[in-house]
Amino acid sequence: MEPGRVAQFIDLLFQYIEIVPADDLSPAIDQADEAIGDTDPDDVLYLACAIASDAAIWSDDSDFDEQDLVETYSTSDVIDSFDTR
Repeated sequence: MEPGRVAQFIDLLFQYIEIVPADDLSPAIDQADEAIGDTDPDDVLYLACAIASDAAIWSDDSDFDEQDLVETYSTSDVIDSFDTR
């Protein structure tokens, strides 16, 4: 891709991405670690971001089923939400 096209794509992408400030993330890390850290430590920061931003998680990773702090949706859940038949 040409550099201008890459910049355009990044601008478009960041219209849909929320940056979670470190000050908001920090307090949620311990809570996330307690909820999912033993199951999958790599998922702790994702869960902490969801907690800090009061968001849900879209993932097909069943490890998120081990927690009850935020709603989780699988890809099939998301697809089903668009099914208007």
